[in-house]
Amino acid sequence: MIKFDTFYLQCPQCDAWLEGHIVRSELVNKSTLYSDGKTLNDNYITEPQKIVVCPSCSHWFWVEEFKDPLVTAKKPTVPYYTWNHWRFFGVYFSSNAGRLALVEHYKEFLKVINDKDKEIYIRRLMWWAYNDLVRNNYQMHLPYLFSGKMSFNVWRKNRHKQLEGRRLFKKHHEEYLENMKALLVLLKGRYTPDDEQYESSILEIIELYREMREYDEAQKILDTIPRRTHYIANIEKEVRRKHDFVFLVVG
Repeated sequence: MIKFDTFYLQCPQCDAWLEGHIVRSELVNKSTLYSDGKTLNDNYITEPQKIVVCPSCSHWFWVEEFKDPLVTAKKPTVPYYTWNHWRFFGVYFSSNAGRLALVEHYKEFLKVINDKDKEIYIRRLMWWAYNDLVRNNYQMHLPYLFSGKMSFNVWRKNRHKQLEGRRLFKKHHEEYLENMKALLVLLKGRYTPDDEQYESSILEIIELYREMREYDEAQKILDTIPRRTHYIANIEKEVRRKHDFVFLVVG
């Protein structure tokens, strides 16, 4: 069963209170991991939502760290908005339309952001939102049906959504590539080996090259990595096969 740490934050514009949740850190190792780095636990994203659009006044603000004074564990004594009112800006992100709506939100945020770290964060989420259109395409193949994880009727409906997602992914592919190219430029040389984000950024760069179909560039970097984790081995296998879709690594 999914477990959360509950927090409350107050809109700096209208003082409305919002309730939120963060997936418990000890559950991350039990999560589903995809090749683009997106991690889910029971379909809940484990990455904290740092951009909030207030459901009361539509003011948007940035939450750098989920701790006092902006964020508190103390429940307010006045009415507050629940997580569903502001989580992912109120869009139904499990639908293909919702995934594209998320992309449009991120585009708007990029117009007013003037900070490289924040731009990396937003462009990464946009990359994931595009990939969500095809993220679970493996579920529409017959082996998944025969695995018994879905009934035939559920599988058939899910397959219809996956096929629709593929069509939309193809339609928006140029925008998807433009965002990945911009993210790649931001990541290359951004971190040094002394930075905490260095290793994860290298893995992101490899995956970006792979999804951009620049397999030779991805392999060049892979050849410089001495250790072979399960994640790296799977990425390298897909590079050699010249496959460019996001894929399930663990889960």
